[in-house]
Amino acid sequence: MSDGSHPQATQMARETLLKRRPWYGLAVTLLLLSAVSRQPLVFLAALFALVCGLVPELWYRRSLWRLRLDLELDRSAVPLGQEVTLTLRAENRKLLPLPWLEVEIEIPRQLPLLSGRSLPSYKANRALLVNGLAIWGYQRVRRRYRLRCPQRGVYSLGPLLVRTGDPFGWLIRQELLERQVRLLVYPQVLPLADFGLTTLAPLGTQTSLLRLLEDPLRFAGVRPYQPGDDPRYLHWKASARGAGLYRKLFEPASTARLLLALNINTFREPWMGIDAGLQELLISLTASLAVWGLQAGYQVGLLVNSLLAPWDERQTGPEEGRQLVRSDQATYHARVAVPCARGDEQELLLLRTLARLLPYMGAAIDPLLEPESLPLPAGGTLLLITAASVLQESTVECLLELRRRGLAPQLVLVGEEDEVAAAAVQKAAGLIPVRHLQGKEQWHELCQMAGVEMETRRQPRPTCSDELA
Repeated sequence: MSDGSHPQATQMARETLLKRRPWYGLAVTLLLLSAVSRQPLVFLAALFALVCGLVPELWYRRSLWRLRLDLELDRSAVPLGQEVTLTLRAENRKLLPLPWLEVEIEIPRQLPLLSGRSLPSYKANRALLVNGLAIWGYQRVRRRYRLRCPQRGVYSLGPLLVRTGDPFGWLIRQELLERQVRLLVYPQVLPLADFGLTTLAPLGTQTSLLRLLEDPLRFAGVRPYQPGDDPRYLHWKASARGAGLYRKLFEPASTARLLLALNINTFREPWMGIDAGLQELLISLTASLAVWGLQAGYQVGLLVNSLLAPWDERQTGPEEGRQLVRSDQATYHARVAVPCARGDEQELLLLRTLARLLPYMGAAIDPLLEPESLPLPAGGTLLLITAASVLQESTVECLLELRRRGLAPQLVLVGEEDEVAAAAVQKAAGLIPVRHLQGKEQWHELCQMAGVEMETRRQPRPTCSDELA
């Protein structure tokens, strides 16, 4: 740990130590007086003054020297409603003991503390986790705290404010350490039946998804031979090594693609703010559809008119190192796009992207649905998920244009619709499949079923600095 590296901290340390100089002057004066008068009491008073000046200064100078403090989370990403363990490690790498050490960890108020005690902070939506320690020389101390994760998002835990001093408590040394760990809380993923969508065909009746035709040039593996298989595709080498006949497997000649377009707005006018409960319901529904689509064999992509919270890519693994997520930080044309893909890495990428969505309001969804900029080839399925209260006729016209261009647009409305939305739905009747789901009342029920408490109050529109923080 650095000791007085900041210029302002160095200047304050010098001023504090200069105020201790009279103790040394008093000790020298009493020592000379004891030598002249030959009085033991005066000599003891000189030693007492020397101890009062030297001991606090020694701890003040060396208490933070070779003191190491670290924060660690047992998991950097967790599903909604689960618990994480925050570990504080303190190591005193010197002989000088620390009779008292106080460490304040800045934590989000959205993460309830299940063990330990916290104090209010002057910062908005922050709290202080207070730790009192006593460490001997060359000793290690470890403290664990459990936190619950009832809200989706990206959270930062830290920095640390360290206070320590001499055994008398006369001089107190403190330093702010930029130790931070970040936590990602995934959105709630539920079966589609909980949202009111049938699990068999939430996107319409389908007789076959992937294997309409097989491409013999795209070998994918082998499986045991079954009656009715084409004998031309027998794998003779695998059959010779095994106990029976094996058939070759091939990748399909065509792949079904599903692009989930999420309209993050919850009110028609930006100045009306954000309905947090309805917005979380939209995000949870999108995450559930994404997981279902991947399990059903779709190549699933994502398109959102929002902004992303910052996240350290070194903590997320290689799946985000391909720079698949793009966020244009324009005020009106906010855009988050994830290309269509399949696999476990794609599922993690989609969930992480949805977890990082900021409570944004103001960007329109129509510019994202333009055929020229839509990352979806002809024949793919576009599923627009939006609050019914913000649906406009221009959005339905964009979907109809996509239908004329060979795509299969579908619409999922959440909540109650107004007259404008009703007219838009009437315009799409018979041309675009439309499904209606309940509003934030259903979100309360889903949270109660999962044992998750959510904040559903209306939030004001964030400022530009809050959006990019």
